[in-house]
Amino acid sequence: MAVVPHTPSRGEIIDQAYRVEGGLGAGGVGAVLRATRLRDGCEVALKRLHLQHAADAEARARFEREARALNGLEHPHIIRMLDFGFDELGPYLVMELLEGRSLDRVLAESPIPPEQAVALARQVAAGLAAAHAEGVVHRDVKPENIFVVQPDSPHPLAKLLDFGLARFFDRDRWAEKESLTRDGAVLGTPLYMPAEQSLGQKADTRSDVYALGVVLFEMLAGAPPFDGADRLALVRAHAMSPLPPIDQHRRGLTLSPALHAVVERALAKDANQRYADAVTLHAALASVPHPAAWLR
Repeated sequence: MAVVPHTPSRGEIIDQAYRVEGGLGAGGVGAVLRATRLRDGCEVALKRLHLQHAADAEARARFEREARALNGLEHPHIIRMLDFGFDELGPYLVMELLEGRSLDRVLAESPIPPEQAVALARQVAAGLAAAHAEGVVHRDVKPENIFVVQPDSPHPLAKLLDFGLARFFDRDRWAEKESLTRDGAVLGTPLYMPAEQSLGQKADTRSDVYALGVVLFEMLAGAPPFDGADRLALVRAHAMSPLPPIDQHRRGLTLSPALHAVVERALAKDANQRYADAVTLHAALASVPHPAAWLR
């Protein structure tokens, strides 16, 4: 018999501190709820595991790892954690409530103007730079994990979400502080992963740079550089196929050589040829000329 996940109902009280107001989204492992903090009436987003996963040691460990990663990160382009706790149903994570849409939904609605794509990529790079400075590699940068606040305004705000696959490293020795990942295990989303990560090698800051490069390419081109349901074909393409023209899905798009160079370096096959981390990628994006100078 299939296990039906427990979905807290409207009005349910969690840990005597939060009242559920409704659902915001759900996945295979957990759900995100809209809730009210009882002590002050503040609306928040509350994330928790489905009941059948709350007793799974690895699922709980990954959930707790996300909380530890967010607890050390305070940045305007990273979702802010407000609380973490446990009740009789398992752990829960409380975050700021964001109004807007995830980047994958924004991309599905209409093309993003190039200048806005660069601005959003810069914001995500700034958030990633803060994570890298604290010894955290995200490992799953993709449009679904980027939230856009006020997406229809001239100046939308990007927030990086979901640090459930984050890896912690010692910034001085590049040694893993802790890991739930077995050697050779592959974590992440193949559409946005560099070949070395898809092949089970340890992800580092350059892996996040590549993933954000794929996201930037997708925002500019309207589609990721490599696509398809065949995982092995995707890995092979990321490892060996030349980067397709950015305008192949978006005819008439004209970008400056400077922006082309940033995308190409972020998506270098050899990790040693990429930007070393999000700090250097952010600096490169910041140096791209104003849109008025983008015409060749």
